[in-house]
Amino acid sequence: MRLLLVFMLVCSFAYAQQSEQQLAYQYYVNGEYTKAIAIYEELNEERFSVAYFIPYFGSLLNTEDYKSAEKLAKKVAKIYPRSLNYQLELGIVQQKSGNQKRADRTFDKVYKALDGKQGQAINLANTFRRYELYEDALNVYLLAEKINSKSNFATQKAQLYAQLGKVDLMIAEYLNELSRNPRQKQMVMAQVQRFLNNDGIKSERNYQLVKKQLLPFVRAEQDRSDFSEMLIWLFMQNAQYKMALRQAKALDKRINADGDGVYDLGETFLDKKQYQLAVEAYDYILQKGKNNFLFVDANINKLYALTKSLTNQQKEVNILDEVYQQVISDLGKDRNTVLLLSNYAHFKAFYLHDLLAAKQILTDAMDIPQIDKTDLAECKLEYADVMLLTGNIWESLLYYSQVEKDFKENPIGHQAKLRRAKIAYYQGDFDWAQAQLGTLKASTSKLIANDAMDLSLLIIDNLNLDTSAIAMQTFASADLLNYQQKYEEAIIKYDSVLTAFPGHTLSDEIYMQKADIYKQLHNTPKRIEMYEKISTDWNYDILADDALYQLAKIYDTTLQDKVKAMELYEKILLEHNSSIFVAEARKRFRSLRGDKLEK
Repeated sequence: MRLLLVFMLVCSFAYAQQSEQQLAYQYYVNGEYTKAIAIYEELNEERFSVAYFIPYFGSLLNTEDYKSAEKLAKKVAKIYPRSLNYQLELGIVQQKSGNQKRADRTFDKVYKALDGKQGQAINLANTFRRYELYEDALNVYLLAEKINSKSNFATQKAQLYAQLGKVDLMIAEYLNELSRNPRQKQMVMAQVQRFLNNDGIKSERNYQLVKKQLLPFVRAEQDRSDFSEMLIWLFMQNAQYKMALRQAKALDKRINADGDGVYDLGETFLDKKQYQLAVEAYDYILQKGKNNFLFVDANINKLYALTKSLTNQQKEVNILDEVYQQVISDLGKDRNTVLLLSNYAHFKAFYLHDLLAAKQILTDAMDIPQIDKTDLAECKLEYADVMLLTGNIWESLLYYSQVEKDFKENPIGHQAKLRRAKIAYYQGDFDWAQAQLGTLKASTSKLIANDAMDLSLLIIDNLNLDTSAIAMQTFASADLLNYQQKYEEAIIKYDSVLTAFPGHTLSDEIYMQKADIYKQLHNTPKRIEMYEKISTDWNYDILADDALYQLAKIYDTTLQDKVKAMELYEKILLEHNSSIFVAEARKRFRSLRGDKLEK
């Protein structure tokens, strides 16, 4: 019984001590150092424990009670004479109290005991870092590397250089680490990416610094490709696409590869709508000959890029039609060329307006034996699009529904769902459309999610509960006519909204849609009129910066009016400084002004 009582008392005492220790630590974390010290002093009198040394010692330093801190450090160093960390803590308090000579003697004693091993050096350096003594922490690593040539602390040194603001040395250390250990590539690139991000503020200085440090490694590369790949990545990060492609080609030739790196870059160019560069990338693949495993895909993607870059001039369209026919003749019609046929059908429908031919091409493609399920789904989506062009809405819905059902959790299924929602929108069934769009906002495809969000916001912003839905219904039906390329009818519908509902929130959207139609009709003066209408009458609304940018591009590239283009680009920079067009506007403004920019 007596033993049980003693045991219970010991447990109770231990629990109380632990509870007090937790409270003191919380005071330390909150910066209430005096309260923390009071509890630690009581605990120290009862029974000292190294478990609370760091917060106790830190609290004493923060209250500048250096005498007590030194006494505590000496006590622990005496208890643990083999631990260099506690001797280091003694030197730190001596340094902070202003006694640099004694601190240097203590540090020298620690340094002489260094063996250069990884764990020991990291522990000592982290002790210095805890008190923001970054130069001293760096010296530990440098000395450890000198003592033991097998030790390497490039990553740790890079972190310290960052804290010291020596970013050039930071980048050098990360690149040295990659040179030493290729498996660290992802880590190094993540750190460089963080530096380039610069808290979301684009920094030309940071980019140039990384590039300067990286180039010597690229030039020295022989059996590896890590640094060349990193340079390509760097160019892409800075939107220097031509330089990225040039470097990718050079790397492909140096390592005698199959062109897959250049091909991947071409796909990125497609995503970024850099169609001419995509064509150049695929041409490089095609030069490798028909035996290259990417030959068919490169042909398909090249024709897709050429289609996307068309200006809709009839001569260009007819020439590309002949190219499509020749490539299909060369490659044949089989399960490997289904996407080529689907793309050709799209070209026939939307550029040559030959809907019957498009329908037949897709019907034949879907009947190809052993067709891949995803390729079949792509054909069904295209077929549904063609049906919508013809006005056969129910058959269009049928094919969209089939794809959505077969690929529920796949981006292609989400695309089908988005197009079904658009049909509901065209028909004025806004509630059902919104229900579908709501689920698509979380799509894994950023493009689909953004499109769903844009259409959803359009409906929310312009379908007010306290007003008639007629304006929105008329606008949506005009959008369908626009999609069906019935441009004159669409313009009449859009204008009817402007006439019946003057000043409606849809007005800027209508002018933007009309500008897009006039672009298809090559009517530049009317496009300018629409963009000017938005940028003056609706300069406070969401489309104002878009209209200004499109206007600037017309004066820049089509009319080649340098002065007017500069004026408009500058207006974007001054009045819409948070616009997504700011970076490109600044680049073009500087170029037109005559600044020397890297290409």
